[in-house]
Amino acid sequence: MSGKNEQSLWLGLHCPALPLTAVWGLLPESGPVAVHDASGRQARITQASRQAIGLGVRPGQALTDALTLAPSLHSRPRSRPMEKRALETLALLTYDYSHQVVLADDCTVLVEIAGSRRLHGDTEALTDRLSQDAREQGFAVRTGSAPVPAAARVLARSGQHCPDIHSLEHTMKQLSPAALDLPAGDLQALNGCGLNTLGQLMQLPAADRMRRFGPRLNDRLAGVFGHRATALSTWQPSERYHLELDLPAATADTTALLFVFRRAVGHLGRWLQVRDQALVELHALLECEEDKGSARFDIGLARPGQAHDRLLELIGLKLDALELPAPADRIELTATTTSAHRPPQTDLFSGHNRADAWPALLDRLHARLGTDGIAGLVPAADHRPERSWAWSSPGTSPTTTESRPRPLWLLPEPRPCRRESLQLEQGPERIESGWWDGQECRRDYWIARDRHGRRLWVFHEHHPKCGWFLHGMIDI
Repeated sequence: MSGKNEQSLWLGLHCPALPLTAVWGLLPESGPVAVHDASGRQARITQASRQAIGLGVRPGQALTDALTLAPSLHSRPRSRPMEKRALETLALLTYDYSHQVVLADDCTVLVEIAGSRRLHGDTEALTDRLSQDAREQGFAVRTGSAPVPAAARVLARSGQHCPDIHSLEHTMKQLSPAALDLPAGDLQALNGCGLNTLGQLMQLPAADRMRRFGPRLNDRLAGVFGHRATALSTWQPSERYHLELDLPAATADTTALLFVFRRAVGHLGRWLQVRDQALVELHALLECEEDKGSARFDIGLARPGQAHDRLLELIGLKLDALELPAPADRIELTATTTSAHRPPQTDLFSGHNRADAWPALLDRLHARLGTDGIAGLVPAADHRPERSWAWSSPGTSPTTTESRPRPLWLLPEPRPCRRESLQLEQGPERIESGWWDGQECRRDYWIARDRHGRRLWVFHEHHPKCGWFLHGMIDI
């Protein structure tokens, strides 16, 4: 619950073009576009872009008339689910500034910023930053602020700011009753009585307003003036990341798909930041139009993190190699994350993160060559040298307790050698193992020097055969 509180300040972000942004914001605009309502007998334009308006297209116009005026117009049906997801994307932008975020209506987000000003500057600076963040994600917003959430929602539509309850009362009295979102019948009744401002309404006794216009008007007035607490349901980002994107137009063009993923990665980055998570793997599914199949790819990071640019680079490499059976019209993203997020440390003097170069290289190689395209070596728990290693994922850094000298280069197969041409320097080291798997051996290993002065790793085998063998080279 929230009402008149001198300590609180609510900022409203209103996106008047949300229906258009939700449908067309995921692809680069290539011409005049619009959205239409197809619920009635005749489809009518709901919203249109500036290019379309310049050609004579207007909201409320029949779609057939709009196409007559602008034959190049592209219009899509209005999508409420896409609008809801777009509004949640806008809410996610604000969550980085405050944990008190409210979806006020179908196109407005409220965020409490009184405490945030200590970290992000005054109201003007914070508003500018949020507006800039919204523009980068494709949202054109109007902002308004007030100490009362219901008033901040109303003022966001007209772009007005009231820092305290006294200025709020003066500003609200100048507004038209249409700001209260009353039904058309109520507004018509108010206009018929010559009541054109909220100030005129407030001059009437509450009992008279109730008798003449019903309880709805008094409830709205009490909310926007802060005379009554407003019930608020705060919004929070989901604990696990899953994003579904319906493309306004099916496409197989890599540039267009990368544009979509750029927006999606920006959304993912915000989610990782506010949830303090580090990305481990990203799973992408591209569904093709008319159920003609799908394609998927996975991206794993060598070091969990929040690297926006690196992730986009890896997605670009995956898209270049991806073969779609048909143009894609839907994308799903799922992230595997870890809460153990530790930002990489940078060099004290240069400010560069030198330790990040190796994971970045591994990520690029994985994207180009595939998950099984590269591998590393790790020690294995076996005394036999030819069996004391195993393939592993690159970047794995296991520990080993082996402290005895071992060669830098091990031959693929032991090679017979002449004992009389070697000078034994260190040894013997007895290795007797393998009786359980049919590869039994019994050897005495030495470090020896040949006539050229190179140090070698040789052994005298007692079982399964006898003789001297060269197994590795210590000096290459």
